[in-house]
Amino acid sequence: MGQLLALPALLIVFLCSLFNWFSTFLGSTLVYLVNEHHHKLNEIALGSSSGIMIAATFFSLLMPAIDLLEGQPKYFLGFLPVAFMVGAIFVGLMDRYLPHEHLLTHETEGRSSHFSRAKLLMFAMTLHNIPEGLAVGVAFANPNPEARIAALILSIGIGIQNFPEGLAISLPMHQAGTSKFKAMMYGQYSAMVEVPAALLGYLAATIFSSILPYALAFAGGAMLFVVVEELIPESKKNDATILGSLTCMMGFIIMMALDILLG
Repeated sequence: MGQLLALPALLIVFLCSLFNWFSTFLGSTLVYLVNEHHHKLNEIALGSSSGIMIAATFFSLLMPAIDLLEGQPKYFLGFLPVAFMVGAIFVGLMDRYLPHEHLLTHETEGRSSHFSRAKLLMFAMTLHNIPEGLAVGVAFANPNPEARIAALILSIGIGIQNFPEGLAISLPMHQAGTSKFKAMMYGQYSAMVEVPAALLGYLAATIFSSILPYALAFAGGAMLFVVVEELIPESKKNDATILGSLTCMMGFIIMMALDILLG
């Protein structure tokens, strides 16, 4: 891990975002092995993703943001909740106006469009992945060595939760009539946006270094909005059991363990 963190920061951001995309791609390939759509599988995938992202928001984004403002006047800290809400509103506006389809309910949101169901589903997960990419890039913009470790933990956590998400995209597409190969490709396309989003987040936070704490809070708000608006409600659809809640807790524990072991 030390050798990885010794690389130029921009290269680390690129490699980590590439890892997150590849994790989604691997998950998408499971469409060749899994033939039936299991509600419990969705609960596990979405529940664990929720827990991981909640923990990542706290341990890898909000805590480093607060640490960066240590010793500063209290009113500087007061702007963190504002930046957090702006991040949530930003993703909320994208969710409202960009066309997409929910994973389990197949409800269409955003402006009306002539896109196919498969593309609308891919756009839904693309919207989900933009905040993840931004969060990774902004987190690595923090020059503090401990913060770099937290950023790496964030990337690992996102990579872990991207794996089941790949299947959660590709399998419904295949069951809707799309070929397995096309469903797999659509699944991995949704995560490709993480690479440019991470690079953009890193460059913006580095160039405007004075706003880094607020950029971290912005990314945290964006990620948490996705959890509250998309992942948790979707995990509770279709006669869901307590399994989604339990796997959410397990996802949080995984990130907490990574923070303890690596941090």
